Amino acid sequence: MKQGVIETYEENQLVVATSDLAAVRDALGDLPVGGQVEEPDERLGLALLTLQDVAAGAAELRARDSGLAARVKRARPAGAATGIEPSDLDLLIFWLRKHFASAYSGWVPTIGKNRVIDPVRGLPYVGGGGEGDPYFGGSGDPRTTSGANGGTIAEAPVLAPPPRWTPRAATPGQGVRVGLLDTRLYPNEWLAGGYLAAADDLLQIPATGGTPPPASAGHATFVAGLILRRAPGAELVVRPVLNEKAFGRAWDVAREMASFIGSGVDILNLSFGCYTDDGEPPLVLARAVSLVSAEILLVAAAGNHGDIDELRKEGKVKDASWTRGLHDRTPMWPAALDEVVAVGATDGDELAPFSPETPWVDMTAPGVNVESTYMTGKVKLTESDGSPTATFSNGFAYWSGTSFAAATVSGAVAARMSPGRRTARQALASIREAPQGDIRPFAKPDR
Repeated sequence: MKQGVIETYEENQLVVATSDLAAVRDALGDLPVGGQVEEPDERLGLALLTLQDVAAGAAELRARDSGLAARVKRARPAGAATGIEPSDLDLLIFWLRKHFASAYSGWVPTIGKNRVIDPVRGLPYVGGGGEGDPYFGGSGDPRTTSGANGGTIAEAPVLAPPPRWTPRAATPGQGVRVGLLDTRLYPNEWLAGGYLAAADDLLQIPATGGTPPPASAGHATFVAGLILRRAPGAELVVRPVLNEKAFGRAWDVAREMASFIGSGVDILNLSFGCYTDDGEPPLVLARAVSLVSAEILLVAAAGNHGDIDELRKEGKVKDASWTRGLHDRTPMWPAALDEVVAVGATDGDELAPFSPETPWVDMTAPGVNVESTYMTGKVKLTESDGSPTATFSNGFAYWSGTSFAAATVSGAVAARMSPGRRTARQALASIREAPQGDIRPFAKPDR
């Protein structure tokens, strides 16, 4: 993987429209990039093109034009971090676009990077899903712990495990299917009967003495609990696209998104995202959203970077390359796409400090110290300044972040649906018209 200004991407791959693939391959034939391996997807109309030697191709371009890198840097949007040199892939894409624009009176092929989908990271830290690590808590367990998320949670809600999942006509969400693209799902007993997942899609915790999983590995499990808490009659369709550290490739995410077309899924929860150096949506994600949103309601996390400028002024942002060009108004994709319901987080009646206050946020829901299902056993914390591990004994945890606000909205929409009578979009409209107390439309900023 390669780190750009604020984006991360596969450094030897291009995403190209299948209709433009032959032209791009012909142009690349003029450079020593080595073999080219195609991975087409007919549904998306795109192909993943893996190049054997991007470095050699970029070296040839530098030899032809010593000012190429400087022009690529000048093409970056205002406010982007300085001092970061364009990568070999940046040079190659820039050259391809200029080559075609010159040859065909401004026309350029549909081409982009294979970005890496990140967990919706919390700041000032740089790892883990959600805003910081989850921390120990839940029914019958202590409410305090040491580390970054220590302290006592006053009057925190307690999840009372409901009866076993049994089909009941009156159960909110009955007959609704919610797609969950996330990490693998830990088979928490509280979720039993509420999801469909292949054996390989479930998270297996190592036996005592083994290496504990990272905290982010429980991201899908936490999200699942929030959806089913609002809509216990719904059925989750689990498709892992993120690894245990909650990272994945945009190409894989988009293909899984497209696989839901015609599946009967009503809502697709996307508690992840990525940034781009040019401020434009990743090609492959935009294409998938355009296709899938025609029949499925897409709900996504707005991001946890709403207070980064303030934290930076206070000297609280850890030195990481991806934060240097990130600002509180930077768009998070896919949430910032028009077809997606972008969800911010609230803390009581106020917007959470980390939740972006931007025009593309649509809804808000609780996202601070929320409680949900989690893994059991010892977990490796990624952001704690105290103990490097924590033990979760009862399968519940507290966590904060817009990831979990998005899950709450997905569950609320599912609960208001009535298959055959009220669609997901109609259910969402009913929530906007008659907010459910803690779930409400976002008041768009005037600035």
